Amino acid sequence: MDCSGVQSQRSISSISTLNQPFDPCSNAGSTGNPSEFVNHGLILWKQTRQQWLANKRSPNRNQAREPAISWNATYESLLGINKPFHRPIPLREMVDFLVDVWEQEGFYD
Repeated sequence: MDCSGVQSQRSISSISTLNQPFDPCSNAGSTGNPSEFVNHGLILWKQTRQQWLANKRSPNRNQAREPAISWNATYESLLGINKPFHRPIPLREMVDFLVDVWEQEGFYD
């Protein structure tokens, strides 16, 4: 069997989940049906996603942080000057701050 055209006919993953070289002429990795497609990229993605989810659940990330925006901050004191913030402000906190300011000024109902 000439395997020269097999590579162009199949989707090839450069990363194997078993760290074995890809052999287009072998049926390794299939479930007995040589024409069954095995999406190695999807398998690798699912494994990587599981690692991300496991890392996300680490106890250090769940600790409550002190807010980046002071409770007495005003729109002018926070956004009226052209200086960078001392530390990054989480998007959720900034949105809450702006909604509060807009509600006080009657711009947001």
